[in-house]
Amino acid sequence: MAQSETVGHEAADMAAQALGLSRRQVYVLIRRARQGSGLVTDLVPGQSGGGKGKGRLPEPVERVIHELLQKRFLTKQKRSLAAFHREVTQVCKAQKLRVPARNTVALRIASLDPRKVIRRREGQDAARDLQGVGGEPPAVTAPLEQVQIDHTVIDLIVVDDRDRQPIGRPYLTLAIDVFTRCVLGMVVTLEAPSAPIYCSQR
Repeated sequence: MAQSETVGHEAADMAAQALGLSRRQVYVLIRRARQGSGLVTDLVPGQSGGGKGKGRLPEPVERVIHELLQKRFLTKQKRSLAAFHREVTQVCKAQKLRVPARNTVALRIASLDPRKVIRRREGQDAARDLQGVGGEPPAVTAPLEQVQIDHTVIDLIVVDDRDRQPIGRPYLTLAIDVFTRCVLGMVVTLEAPSAPIYCSQR
């Protein structure tokens, strides 16, 4: 994701769900990865990229984390970060190794390719949603180059102004410029979202 020019909220949210992080944390990690030198330690807060060996765990501990990531985390069981860290702790204690901090394990998870994580934990169909047709999201370089339309049901009930009888919940549709994140247009309607309805509102 760090190699893509832009990372949309949908892709960031899917990565956040897979990694057990918030959307903000995903964007922070992407920024650190872009500014770093390609090491996992680039993702550690306060690190400048470091030299050889800085901020790294002993090799046997790294090996335990790597093996458990493949065998226990990247599975359809979708273990949480807390559950996975407990398993890492148990194995390290059994082998009399230094137990890595939970944040350190989270950084190892965050360094994984989100598409691989989604594919292994959610399935191939979910992984496709994370990428464009050509394998990467299309780059957006200017305002109005790409506009996304999103719908949601408003959490209130419209009533008849005379009899006060409930009519239904309205739908809110927003048109958002991907580059600037500005709201370009808004429609509130009682009809379910459909292309003819919103084209007629232009």
